[in-house]
Amino acid sequence: MKSDRMKWGAAIVAGLMAVGIALPATAQEYPVRAITLVVPFPPGGSTDIAGRFLGEKMSEILKQPVIVENRAGAAGAVGIRAVASAPPDGYTLGVSGVGPSAILLALGRDIGYDPSNLTYIGHMGSTALLLGARTDLNVKSLADMTALAKSRPGALNFGTSGAGSPGHLAMELLLSRIGVTMNHVPYQGNAPLLNDLIGRHVDIGVLTMPGTPEHVKAGKVQGIVALGGERTTDLPNLPTVRESGVPDYAVELWNVLVGPKGLPQPVVDKLAAALATAMADPEVRRKLVASSIIPVTMSPTEARALVERETVTWTAVVKAAGAKVR
Repeated sequence: MKSDRMKWGAAIVAGLMAVGIALPATAQEYPVRAITLVVPFPPGGSTDIAGRFLGEKMSEILKQPVIVENRAGAAGAVGIRAVASAPPDGYTLGVSGVGPSAILLALGRDIGYDPSNLTYIGHMGSTALLLGARTDLNVKSLADMTALAKSRPGALNFGTSGAGSPGHLAMELLLSRIGVTMNHVPYQGNAPLLNDLIGRHVDIGVLTMPGTPEHVKAGKVQGIVALGGERTTDLPNLPTVRESGVPDYAVELWNVLVGPKGLPQPVVDKLAAALATAMADPEVRRKLVASSIIPVTMSPTEARALVERETVTWTAVVKAAGAKVR
């Protein structure tokens, strides 16, 4: 009888393998093949940089390639939707930023997935936003920008990395606080926005830090103000919005490693440990800091709690920005 059961078991396994159905690996075996890490934005931004630096180190730790795949669109929703719909086997992961994890939900957008159903694995670093202006605009401070916008109602425009992106909402909130209006120009990421700002095709840009400070220092972009709670180490002379007369204003970006709903706990634990080890590596930390990304380590539970808190925060931001956000 036992022999018959063993034969039937072997026959079932053989049959599954014959039709190409993969059997789940045990926690000890995982991973047994390459892992796809979906970055939901174009190359060159802070999310992409964090994903590539940490993914490279995690490849070494996990002994399998971690392949970055850029899937941009809908302020990050396109890429993370692909992760949410992937099999929960640990071979499709994503770098989900504040936009696809919290802001789009706060906006009430139909994004094709529920961020609360994702599996949260850990933190992948945070970064700041700053306002920059085209160099011929003669705007060198928040007061300059406010005065010019008031003298030319609705004439100025501002670019962001996408409609509904953190930069978009951060700027809408700031405009509501200083009492001016500008026209929004959405881009597919920070790199094309920065290029157009340098080329003087857009007036104001809400920019991420990686890749931006050198252009400010070279005089290709005029720095206006930092949007975070503290001045940045890359541009220490750039004041914050708070220092420029707008109290209780601070916006920072963050990234978390996510997987589909139902990811087995042993796989989550293995990935979380690999991410924490990568984040603690001195060379990885040096690269992140050099790219204006602040290394942060969180457990899966802490990462989920962060997203839940930020969803509440950004819901309040959306409400404060009101009908200006579309």
